[in-house]
Amino acid sequence: MEWLDQLAQQLLDARRILITTHHNPDGDGIGCLLAMRDALATQEQAISLVTPGEIPARFRFLPGSRDVLDWTVLGEQDRERLLASQDLILVLDTHEHYMLGALGDALQQAGIRTLFLDHHPFKSTPREGIYCDPNVSSTGELCRHLIAKLLRKPMSPVAATCLYVAITYDTNSFKYLRRRPETLRVAAELVEMGADTDEIYRHIFASKSPAKIELTRDLLEQFHLEDGGRVAWSAIDSDLIQRTRATADDMRDLITQLLEMEGVEIAITFKERGPDRFKVSLRSKGRFPLDEVTEKLGGGGHRLASGAHVDGSLDQVTARVLSLVQDLITKAS
Repeated sequence: MEWLDQLAQQLLDARRILITTHHNPDGDGIGCLLAMRDALATQEQAISLVTPGEIPARFRFLPGSRDVLDWTVLGEQDRERLLASQDLILVLDTHEHYMLGALGDALQQAGIRTLFLDHHPFKSTPREGIYCDPNVSSTGELCRHLIAKLLRKPMSPVAATCLYVAITYDTNSFKYLRRRPETLRVAAELVEMGADTDEIYRHIFASKSPAKIELTRDLLEQFHLEDGGRVAWSAIDSDLIQRTRATADDMRDLITQLLEMEGVEIAITFKERGPDRFKVSLRSKGRFPLDEVTEKLGGGGHRLASGAHVDGSLDQVTARVLSLVQDLITKAS
């Protein structure tokens, strides 16, 4: 990855860097954020960390997570001072400004040089300043190689732990490897460097909230099967979300419960976000890439994991999405 040399040099040339990730920050984005801060701090650079929303509770065990600023609670003067002091912005785990919410708008208005490191497929023509490889498992895998170029020595146990979180989160504990043995090699290196796998398992995969358990129960009580059992879907209404006080993180990977059923090839969840507004999430076990469906819905993501926001009643949205999925299956069969 020679292009990472160029990115590494730009980071080393800057003295004050703000690092951020997308809204509803997840394990890949947060892990990379903290690992990059740890690595760059050894270069005597001033590093600021900010997210376009609160860090989910299960990631707060990570070293340095308490130092991350939440853009949504900063006052206007604090926001202005923060941006005015930066030489460079590094955005992790997305290459789109809109994925940063209000922070993305502020960055564009500020006109500060902004670089992106990501592994999500492009929806439009690549722009200057975007460093992206959609073939890798996670942005965490890219950060591992980038930090090696920055340090040219083994990274700290702190950075290793943060990047192990990034990779295990985005691969769902190595279930989604994309046939990349390199991912396992990188993970093994991180363990050798001190990644605390026991703590990572406890906090990331064995700390489900009561709200998540209740949502999962409801999801499984009223799921539907289509196309002879190859498609599974379920809806989550806003009343349940409000009653359980479920967070975005609680709802993030519920769809896995449907996808892991025997015979299911495509799983879909419809999360009610407001009157006649749904977040549609789609997952595939591999036989049916979802790009075509997601593009027609105006969304995006990966070949086998993507989503979109769709307007309409539940009946209208489910009918539209299921029709597109059935067309996909018919064409591929």
